[in-house]
Amino acid sequence: MRVGTCKAVSGKIEKGSLTVATFHEKGLKIPVLIARGEEPGKTIFISAGMHGDEINGIEVIRHFIEQISPEKLKGTIIFLPILNPWGFKQKSRFIPFDNKDLNRCFNKKGRSVSYKIARTLMKSVVSKCDFGIDLHDGRTNLLLPHTRIFKKDKCKYLKELSHAFGSEIILQREGERGMMAIESFNAYKTPVLTVEVGGALVLREEFISQVLDGLKNILIYSGLLNGILKLPVRQFFLDERIGYHAPTHGILHIEVELGEAVKKGQLIASIYNPIENQELKIKSKNPGVVFSLRRDAIINKGESILSILHFKLERRRREIIPLQAKMLINRTKPEEIITRPTIILNNLLSILGLSYKIVGESLKESLKMLDEYFKLAKHKH
Repeated sequence: MRVGTCKAVSGKIEKGSLTVATFHEKGLKIPVLIARGEEPGKTIFISAGMHGDEINGIEVIRHFIEQISPEKLKGTIIFLPILNPWGFKQKSRFIPFDNKDLNRCFNKKGRSVSYKIARTLMKSVVSKCDFGIDLHDGRTNLLLPHTRIFKKDKCKYLKELSHAFGSEIILQREGERGMMAIESFNAYKTPVLTVEVGGALVLREEFISQVLDGLKNILIYSGLLNGILKLPVRQFFLDERIGYHAPTHGILHIEVELGEAVKKGQLIASIYNPIENQELKIKSKNPGVVFSLRRDAIINKGESILSILHFKLERRRREIIPLQAKMLINRTKPEEIITRPTIILNNLLSILGLSYKIVGESLKESLKMLDEYFKLAKHKH
């Protein structure tokens, strides 16, 4: 296998580059690394830096390459550590040559640079792979590590990968035409899992570590690596993310931390409007855990402040029910998975003084979904 100047060699990690487009007769190149195992298996890609102001995924790939032993792989991994090095230099989301969002340019007709880059990536990388993993972060916001899939995506294997990754939250959302994760499947039936971690141009080592564990889980689940999956006891499948938005413009003061458990009625933020000399306080509508968090202290009316994974407290039965989410239970099978506590749930229970018990009307449906999508170590593709 060859991608650009990088040629795969069994048992080694090789480096090279791929010319993705030209601008003013100058070739635009991105770095490529290929790790190839000594045994045959799936071919996958892992990419980051689609948006130049998202840096956590770039760090994840750097650490992951350091941890990989190619001689232990069964298959091939194509690493694309930074898809937009030109935007990275300017700390910009966009491709600076045409000011377009690369992740809206896939499988589209167009003559500008971003469309050419997208076409090259599809032809030279995506078309050669069984699946891919595309790493992103929250740009101006901080995000708990989670996987994302699309509501209209009918790829069963992508849903399995989202569970196997092992993040405590899986977010299902509407996609947009031109996104790599959508168009790769439309063009080649190649599923691409989107992973979000951190943001705001800040590196969070604990989050990077969680994503590294998730990538290892993916390799184990897809047969590229031997091992046992490490999964949280419970995962939460969100159909949408409901957040808190600014009722006015002003200076934002955040009163909670990412991942922090909050009680109903707890102060989570305040906004001071210096023009009106007015301060507004925002309180939590329900108990829950902070899922995303804004870092920019200047905020306009209607902009997102933060989002919380809410739970409903049943005081009589001393139980909590997840809102906006389905709960997935990972059944312990000693030869297939190792379960670990769900940090989100533990944090919430600790401040509510409840025992380790959680219920919900969606439990039966969630178990059925898990059985359908997640047949560990038994699914053949």
